Amino acid sequence: MKKQLFIAAAALLALAGCSSDEFVGDNTSPTTSDANGAIQFTSDAGKITRADRATSASNLGYSFHVYATKAAEGSTNADDDDVFSNVFALNPYSSPASGSHSPYWVWYTASTANQTTSNTSNWDYVGKAATGDPASPTYGTDGHKVTLTSDQTIKYWDYSAKKYEFVAYKETEGSPTISNYTKDGFTVTATAAQLAGLYVADKVTLLNADANLSPSKPANNSATVNKIGDVVKFTFRAAASKVRLGIYETIPGYDVRNIKFYYTNSTEQSSTTNAYLTGSFNGTSSGAEGTYNVTYNASGLAIFDASAAASTYFDFGSFASATPENVGTAIGTLSTSPMWATGSSTYQSVLPNTDNVANMILKVDYELYNATSGETIKVNGATAVVPQMYMTWNPNYAYTYLFKISDNTNGKTKPGDGNPVGLYPITFDAVTVATTDGAEVGTITTVSTPAITTYQEGSVVDIETTEPVVSKHGITYANANGPIYITVNTDGTLASLTAENTKLYTVAEGTTETDLILTTKTKTSSALLSILAADEEKQGITFTSGKAAKFTPAASTTYAIEYKVSDAVTAVYSPATGTYVSGTKYFTDNTGATEVDTSAFVAGTTDVSSYYVLTTPAAPAVYQYKIIVVGAGS
Repeated sequence: MKKQLFIAAAALLALAGCSSDEFVGDNTSPTTSDANGAIQFTSDAGKITRADRATSASNLGYSFHVYATKAAEGSTNADDDDVFSNVFALNPYSSPASGSHSPYWVWYTASTANQTTSNTSNWDYVGKAATGDPASPTYGTDGHKVTLTSDQTIKYWDYSAKKYEFVAYKETEGSPTISNYTKDGFTVTATAAQLAGLYVADKVTLLNADANLSPSKPANNSATVNKIGDVVKFTFRAAASKVRLGIYETIPGYDVRNIKFYYTNSTEQSSTTNAYLTGSFNGTSSGAEGTYNVTYNASGLAIFDASAAASTYFDFGSFASATPENVGTAIGTLSTSPMWATGSSTYQSVLPNTDNVANMILKVDYELYNATSGETIKVNGATAVVPQMYMTWNPNYAYTYLFKISDNTNGKTKPGDGNPVGLYPITFDAVTVATTDGAEVGTITTVSTPAITTYQEGSVVDIETTEPVVSKHGITYANANGPIYITVNTDGTLASLTAENTKLYTVAEGTTETDLILTTKTKTSSALLSILAADEEKQGITFTSGKAAKFTPAASTTYAIEYKVSDAVTAVYSPATGTYVSGTKYFTDNTGATEVDTSAFVAGTTDVSSYYVLTTPAAPAVYQYKIIVVGAGS
């Protein structure tokens, strides 16, 4: 067997603003003098801003687990005939059905570089098992010491191997239960807080440069990056998702208060305490515990599949909207300063919801209060639907849902099936933001009938400064962030968009959706909008050809998306039958242009079969609008 030193390096991404942790191998050339050296870990800089080595090590609790296997050729060169052996493990290789594998520890100790042959940058893994004696060795940073249960020895590359497969993880919060740990996945049972502190690395597969030993790969495999002897890169991702929910309003002259949430489609909560939304969730709150079967997809990403049945509602936490006895507390009036569930713009950790199969529905009652006149208007059953495509809570992503209550409402001012719905729909914002590896995604949804959702990458803002004092948490659109995407949801179904039913306009600053419905404000056609001719994907959201549109906005401009809900209806006049019916209007022909004088007609006697009556009234086309305000700057 040919042996050669495997030099690896560990570089952590900064967790400020992102929480992927990336370990990158040193690109050290093997030499004869290296042949008896150890695998060595070090922190390094990379493609995005990172913390220094000590801070990076702190993010993982100064240690992590590594498990690796190598595969040799079986009797054939087929992948399913490979013969596996453990490399970084404390037990022999066995199939997943035979039990869990025990990985190696890797630990960090400041100022220890080059003190041993296995440590060049403060990271080490070679050590002796504890004996129970007080003098028994422990390893790593004070307060985070690692105690080994078995000896850990030096490892070397085997260049006759067909491939190596590496996986890694570290739990930093509590004690999640991890079992059935193999190269293909594991099972974890944990609370959301524990998952937030569980970092799982993308699976890394290294292939032999000899194409004959990797027949399923291209012939030029020797030119690929991930080959045996190359740098090994681990990208760690937090296992939990993060969410936050806020509401703001834009109703002139009124405050919105006393918001009550429904935890089913028809059951009203008895108090204003908690923000309940219905849908399909793993767990009912941020404190829930879940069990996940974790596997790796073709790209090496860890996929978390929940094993328990989904909950039909989720509690986003307390919501302190004003009540009649507490008129001083009003929800915010800007998308950058809404009222937040839990009272804070801080994200809360939640169980991933990657297998989501439903829309998320917000249904609320609320009061409109005029502080000048003391008038109160109760609005009942206002409903918002966030489409399923925006409801997949992936591990290592953070999601913000903003709901905007405007002067359009689809609630009722008097409850009951026989009472009319308000003239205009309530408009809500729903925002998905900030993958933890630094990229940002923003969506704004007008939840109405239908709902218009707009999305722009990088639209989320979280700014807190003291000089000058600035506090902004929410969303804002900008020209520099690129295209804004539009989808239309009709009762849970994405509508087909065309140049005829979906249009873009520019409008004056301060224009509302109601202004456009009532035609009290002018709108100017814009040619920027285009319907997607091919599918596009952004941060896990797939925008389907013909089901989405996009445009790149100009700075300091207010736009209006117009979607035609229904075409105009032409009046239909049909031949009348029988005799005159008192109060009925009759017309001379099917155009309805000339009304018949019925003053001399006798009800039940005068024959009207030569005339026409209106059977289908005319109706104007119905439109829905979404206002998009784009900030200053390029």
